[in-house]
Amino acid sequence: MDDTFLFSEEDTQTVSLSKPPWRVLVVDDEKDVHAVTTLALGAFEFHERSLELLHAYSGAQAKEILLRENDIALILLDVVMETDQAGLDVAAYIRQELDNQSVRIVLRTGQPGQAPEHQVIRDYDINDYKNKTELTSAKLYTLLYSNLRSYKGINEVIRSKAALERLIVASRGISSKSTHGLKSFINTTLTQLTELLHMSDDKSLVKESVAYSLDNQTMQLSKFLPYESNELNEFITLKDLEANKQELVIDAINNQCNIYEEQQFVFFCKSKEASLIFYGKMENRISSIDRNILNIFTENLTSIIENIHLHEILDNSQKEMIYRLGEVVESRSNETGYHVKRVAYYSALLAELVGLSDEEIELIKCASPLHDVGKIAIPDAVLNKPGKLDKDEWEIMKTHSIKGYNILNGAGLALLDIAAIIALTHHEKWDGSGYPKGLSKEDIHLYGRITAIADVFDALGSDRCYKKAWPLDKIMTLFKNEKGKHFDPKLIDLLVNNLDRFLEIRDKYKD
Repeated sequence: MDDTFLFSEEDTQTVSLSKPPWRVLVVDDEKDVHAVTTLALGAFEFHERSLELLHAYSGAQAKEILLRENDIALILLDVVMETDQAGLDVAAYIRQELDNQSVRIVLRTGQPGQAPEHQVIRDYDINDYKNKTELTSAKLYTLLYSNLRSYKGINEVIRSKAALERLIVASRGISSKSTHGLKSFINTTLTQLTELLHMSDDKSLVKESVAYSLDNQTMQLSKFLPYESNELNEFITLKDLEANKQELVIDAINNQCNIYEEQQFVFFCKSKEASLIFYGKMENRISSIDRNILNIFTENLTSIIENIHLHEILDNSQKEMIYRLGEVVESRSNETGYHVKRVAYYSALLAELVGLSDEEIELIKCASPLHDVGKIAIPDAVLNKPGKLDKDEWEIMKTHSIKGYNILNGAGLALLDIAAIIALTHHEKWDGSGYPKGLSKEDIHLYGRITAIADVFDALGSDRCYKKAWPLDKIMTLFKNEKGKHFDPKLIDLLVNNLDRFLEIRDKYKD
């Protein structure tokens, strides 16, 4: 082609940079244009990032590249290629079909009249329009600087929006776990941190993240282990931290604020009794956008921590009241208060073995002590009769299931609602011969089936006013005989196959 390109002598040595290069797509059907553009931009650098040129020799080839590559910053686009408006078709494809509004498009044409400037800029969302004869080396550099700066600014806005959306999702996700306790909250926070920091243009990833609990009085740290263990390590001192963490953590504690380095950060979340410290190490540097978002994120964490402490106070009070009420019921029937604790832990173990969630396991453990709360309404003469109950007395005794349900039901609290289900169903039998409703098999709520086994296992192994404790072999013989009759056969298998774990509970909470 005839168009003349004027280039000053430039140092074309490739710049060696650690950051990913800016990607520019050159679309032109003339090979010489590609060669000259490559030569002119060989030493280009902007914001410590070099340039990577992609090449397409037709509008169709450009569309293929754009379909698979979504991080192209700038397109130098010829108009006339396989058709008189192939370049304009590519521009329309980018903006309309790919819905890519961030990439900068510069039309380069040797035939300006073929595509009037004001019309194409207006109708095709073109960012610049250049006659090929205008583009000297200096002007080509200026063109790239201005458009890459624009692309960078647009992407910062997009990243900020995406980061805010991630922040909202992360905060909601953590808030939803705040009622599950501090350990669950910390593990969720570490997970959300990883997601939140996937928002930079250089695809920053979290290489390491860890949480510490800081005792505000002793200034000792406890390191949180991975989620599976759900436990804390032994107390450690600040001197026990690795050198790269120690200085940052001490700085955060002394200043009671977040601390950032190029590729490391420490969050400091202060609460009344124990503060939380989150340490993270990134693949790449932490941008200003990341810092602003993370500071807001930390403010949310501090509020959530305070809510967790308040919730734990209320939750522990509620659990203590339930245990004490269960003990009152058992003491009224001349039975040991340890019975309710053993039933609670047996029920929790069965719930775990059957595969229920951690939340359900905890609820069953806390609710099962109220399985016999209806006995409060049973007369002493019946409840504590040393001998066998007659027919009328037995009918009175059986009413404790419905009475217990009526006492607990309708409170609107998950814990008491589950306790109501257990109170109502733990005397139903797998074969339908139980009470109060004669339910059978899966029609009996799983919580009731679980507590039934826990209750009978402990009752048979304990002294009562009407009997002596049974030996273990006799107890297990009864369970095997009642498998599929009184009890859920699957749950009986779990009891038999894990008997040693149940005996550990029995031995730990002896009368």
